[in-house]
Amino acid sequence: MTTLLAASVGLALFGPVGVGVAVVASIAHSLVPRRRDAFPLRPILIVLLVELRSGASVLSALHSAARAFPQPADLQSAVRLATVAGLPVAVDETHGSLRTLLAHLVRAQASGSSAADAVRRMLESDIARERASRLNRTRSLPVRLMIPMALLALPGVVLISYGPLILDLLSGIVVPFE
Repeated sequence: MTTLLAASVGLALFGPVGVGVAVVASIAHSLVPRRRDAFPLRPILIVLLVELRSGASVLSALHSAARAFPQPADLQSAVRLATVAGLPVAVDETHGSLRTLLAHLVRAQASGSSAADAVRRMLESDIARERASRLNRTRSLPVRLMIPMALLALPGVVLISYGPLILDLLSGIVVPFE
């Protein structure tokens, strides 16, 4: 969809050369890797929270999350390492958001606080972060839509509103052929 929009704007502004440049730029933009975590953390947090609230141990809850989500290899290896060497060792070997999760669980175990509360706070923080991101994108929408509206909608409105007036003026100036 983005490629089609870029091609139509390129055609309108620069002709066939604009179409080629717009399509190449759109494809190149889609090929640029974006930095993201290897897997979404929220479903894992939900499974952990359910397991921990039901009275399961941290390690048992991690095993349940690993069974529920077999795809993330990082989660599988972290659970295996936590089973064999302990949760603090698994924290040292993981990266990204999974490392943060395991560090919170280790801290909760070490301090004697509820691991379920730590997971719940992480889940609430994740939801708040996503909500803030969506709100920022929503707030910037009018600014991002200003250029397409000016390039695509405004000329149509001008033609519809001033077109009949210009035709009337031209018909009065130009002598009809008889």
